[in-house]
Amino acid sequence: MLVSLILPTYKDIVALRLILDALELQTYKKFELLVVEDDDAQATKDFLHSYNSDFTIKHFFHADEGNRKAIIINKALPSVMGEYIIFIDGDTIPYSTFIESHVALSEKKTVLCGRRVNLGEQVSKDFREQKVIPYAIERHYLQSFSYLKQSKTRHYEQGLRLKPTSLLYKVLQRFDKNVHILGSNFSCFREDLFAINGFDEDIVGGSKDDVDLEWRFLRSGCRLKSCKFCANLFHLNHTRASRKEEEAIAKKMMQKNQEANKFICSNGIEKL
Repeated sequence: MLVSLILPTYKDIVALRLILDALELQTYKKFELLVVEDDDAQATKDFLHSYNSDFTIKHFFHADEGNRKAIIINKALPSVMGEYIIFIDGDTIPYSTFIESHVALSEKKTVLCGRRVNLGEQVSKDFREQKVIPYAIERHYLQSFSYLKQSKTRHYEQGLRLKPTSLLYKVLQRFDKNVHILGSNFSCFREDLFAINGFDEDIVGGSKDDVDLEWRFLRSGCRLKSCKFCANLFHLNHTRASRKEEEAIAKKMMQKNQEANKFICSNGIEKL
């Protein structure tokens, strides 16, 4: 099965290189990468042009005019060649088994929901400066506990990798009631995303795009399934801008759509 990986990026070539290097190590090789840039930076174009990858890279971009991430993702989605789509973020570094795990757990009418290890400031700095290779931490995760803990890494447990076929994963998945879409680690079949017309470009602000996708998937007949402990990611530490006003507006719009049961958005891949 061909997989399409969607990677939003914004003014961070160092993180982009770390992610592409991690993708070169993927155990599952049948995938393409769509880099979606909420900007029009020459530096990104030059970097992607010079990067010698073993996989296909497609680059989509537009002018930097505020938070228009949903727009550029929707612009890229019709070019997706894969039957299956995985979403990560421009500050998340996948384990070598990341795509393999998503594929192993994939099911029609099912959205896989993962989490991430939130790296502390020092570990993130070491990764960025190439003093420590992410793959080395992945391979020796338990031995790296002190190093990660000293840097105030959060959600350490999300870096413990289980095989999708393992009994322990099946037990954990069965009893996990806290399963929600996180934009930096989720996946679905292409047809299920297109059935709800992709991302709602009117929902802008923080995590509200994740919440909006979740309720629309559920109303369309999909279910949520955890891929925690199987599809693992490292999340680089960084400061976050407050988007309280944006989130408040997005929340009201989302509630209005929920009341009208409007799970196929009007302002999505297609303009209805």
